[in-house]
Amino acid sequence: SELANSFGNLAQRTLSMISKNMDGKLETFDPSDADKALLQKVGQACSETLPGEFDQLAFSVGIDAWLKAVYACNAYVDEQAPWGLKKTDPERMKAVLQTLFIALRDLAIAIQPVVPEKAAAVLDQLGIPADRRSYANLGDADWFSALAASGHAIDKPTPVFPRLELPEEEPA
Repeated sequence: SELANSFGNLAQRTLSMISKNMDGKLETFDPSDADKALLQKVGQACSETLPGEFDQLAFSVGIDAWLKAVYACNAYVDEQAPWGLKKTDPERMKAVLQTLFIALRDLAIAIQPVVPEKAAAVLDQLGIPADRRSYANLGDADWFSALAASGHAIDKPTPVFPRLELPEEEPA
């Protein structure tokens, strides 16, 4: 449930805001110090800590490090408040949303061994080709600029972790 609530909500909010506020189009941007700090934290969790812990069969430790990176992304959303930046600083809003887009790609690649179908669904919505989804691809620093330069635009997202509606119990 933590995965669905934290990661699923992050993906849905980010992709919805990019779709709505940027017409789904990505563009290159100059990251701020806050953007760089978040991406470094996510990158370390996804390309170093999680795979290293998984290699040692310390799955819960690796997943915990990954979840902390997800929490950092959610805190960043709250701190940066991209919904408020739309009117006051639209360029900053775009940078915030695209920083989250980059983080989502790393988070989805890293968690694939745990939830392969859900991670693939996020990567599909991001537009990451199937042959660019391995841990080795996490080291590719140019993937985002190439994707933006290609004119890639995301579609309106669909929830990856839809809420499960339990049937009401019938009276006894």
